[in-house]
Amino acid sequence: MPRFALPLLTALALAAGGAGAQTVYGQLGTTGATLGYAQHLGSYNLRGDVNFASYDRNFRAGSVDYGAKLKLTTVGLFADFFPIGQFRVTAGAFLGKDKISAYGENSATSDVLPGEYVEGRIRSRNLRPYLGVGWGFGPQAGTGLSFAVDLGASYGALRTEYDVSPGMQRYWGNDRLQQERRKFDDKVDDYKWFPVVRIGASYRF
Repeated sequence: MPRFALPLLTALALAAGGAGAQTVYGQLGTTGATLGYAQHLGSYNLRGDVNFASYDRNFRAGSVDYGAKLKLTTVGLFADFFPIGQFRVTAGAFLGKDKISAYGENSATSDVLPGEYVEGRIRSRNLRPYLGVGWGFGPQAGTGLSFAVDLGASYGALRTEYDVSPGMQRYWGNDRLQQERRKFDDKVDDYKWFPVVRIGASYRF
């Protein structure tokens, strides 16, 4: 968990403490496992949650097949507005850095020499705005268990680093290396928008 996660969530609870009903919730989705807290303030909510995820996936950029590992540990801070019943519009931000390590694979379709390596490292910005819609946490919900879902997207530029072994440097040459780096960066640009789909349960008290 980021060092600032617990202080931020504690501050949210203290700032709104006693102002209305409260909810704790858990969700699973594209941001991984989520644990959160919501303070209900009349027709809107303030929410904070922490998210943990680890994914493996493969992709191709240029002439290289990559196997990637994503580690995500973020804090989400949101405000919910309820135009109709339990349907809500949510605005906020995710704080924290996502980290992705992508390794070029030696295979029949990937131009990486045996025993050599190609590695790309990707990091997100510290703050990524979020906008979405959802169902649940509404002011008219009764106490006890209920259902909650979120659907939206966060946005943030990504930073990349790109390294190859000395053997790959000689094999590709500098021009080819820069070409493969650009293709890797172009592929990463596709992920500036991160889809957020989460579903889970909440308990209001």
